[in-house]
Amino acid sequence: MSILKKDHVVGTGGAALAGGAAGAALGAVVAGPPGMAIGGIAGVALGATVGDRVAESRDRRENLGHFEQIYQSMPYYRAGYTWHDYGPAYRYGLDTYEQHGEAGFAEAESILQGAWEANAHFGSRMAWLEARPAVEHAWRSLDEALGKAEHMPRPR
Repeated sequence: MSILKKDHVVGTGGAALAGGAAGAALGAVVAGPPGMAIGGIAGVALGATVGDRVAESRDRRENLGHFEQIYQSMPYYRAGYTWHDYGPAYRYGLDTYEQHGEAGFAEAESILQGAWEANAHFGSRMAWLEARPAVEHAWRSLDEALGKAEHMPRPR
């Protein structure tokens, strides 16, 4: 499951439960116990599909929760820094992707570094070389979600 899809589990699961309950109730009214079973199954499938689409349409950039949960387990994590240092780096990566993502991270890095340093690290204590991996991680997550070949694993 991709990094960005993990956030959709709650939306998909909740909608599947609601759809299943509604389908079962409707099926029971129309066709009794067999209708309840068929309606429940159909409701779960329809609810899951709708829930996933709604979760997918939500602007991912508003939710840094995934990164907040994993930043301390990442290989680039440095002891002594907190979420208040890493959060601005992830936010910066997500926010700048829209403007510079077509160029690719390597091509945009000098622009990103200049803006990071010019804006006092957006409240983070990390210099660019420390923040860079988190910014790039955010970019790669969006690349993965969009299916960009540049950062996708190569087939074996």
